[in-house]
Amino acid sequence: MIRNFLFHRVNPQRDPLWDPMDVALFEKCIEHISNKYDVVLFEDLALDTDALKQNKDYATIMFDDGYKDNIEYALPILEKYNVKASFYIVTDCIDNNIPTWTNILEYLFQNTKGDEINLPFDFLPEALQIGKFSDTKDRLSFVSDLKPYLKTLVHSKREVVLQSVRKTFSDVELPEIMMSWGDVKKLKSHGHYVGSHTATHSMLGSMESEQDIERELIDSGNKIKLELGYFPLTISYPVGSYDQRVKQLSEKTGYKIGLAVKQDVYDPAKDDLFEVSRIELYNEPWFKTKMRISNSLEDLKKLIKYK
Repeated sequence: MIRNFLFHRVNPQRDPLWDPMDVALFEKCIEHISNKYDVVLFEDLALDTDALKQNKDYATIMFDDGYKDNIEYALPILEKYNVKASFYIVTDCIDNNIPTWTNILEYLFQNTKGDEINLPFDFLPEALQIGKFSDTKDRLSFVSDLKPYLKTLVHSKREVVLQSVRKTFSDVELPEIMMSWGDVKKLKSHGHYVGSHTATHSMLGSMESEQDIERELIDSGNKIKLELGYFPLTISYPVGSYDQRVKQLSEKTGYKIGLAVKQDVYDPAKDDLFEVSRIELYNEPWFKTKMRISNSLEDLKKLIKYK
């Protein structure tokens, strides 16, 4: 069994919509995980049949997206505890120093001076087609409903809405919070692994065109090969979105591993290597984080569900 622990941002600054993990909590996680488990790179372990036969409690550390704070705050802690991690980057975000669409959406609503938005699309619920805001609290409430709904849409419809939001809130300058290729190369030189999180962070399972899915997979893999010298073994599916097409196309385009989320341990003896489970950790109280690490929180949820 392998516990694959997923992180995104590690930062002392708080965010009311998508709170980064606090630096002190991240160190507590890494110290605890490295003491309790045999921490390795998933890419070193997943295809090593001899290592998988050993009766060890393995854990891996993974990051999605490619945020600059991974270098600034997470890397020194990883090095302090001699832990190697895998970083799955969105190559267009690295190229252009722009955040992922999920981050952009929230940032626009948090920082605009606009007091209303019109999204006249009949595929949206009426409550999400028009928003009028008297303050920041109103805007945060609106986007807190809009974001999860957008995740349910097919790719083309979601893009139409995102373009409309960007146009409406054009008064906001996007933050430069992503790693550079120099940062990515630093990770590689320190023994960490760099894999793909697609070219644009599109939700692959929601894309109608298989050609578009292939383009996301191939473009990101080739960009990593150009910068780092290898086509990555691993594709991490953005927002955990994948289906059978995505798994097949990932293998077809040259990947050997596909990462989901699923909040569960990964059993290499029976689980699909293109549907690898990960356990995402959040900025939560330590007792709850420990429950996630041990997977007892999910076990408890399953117990309550089946009672």
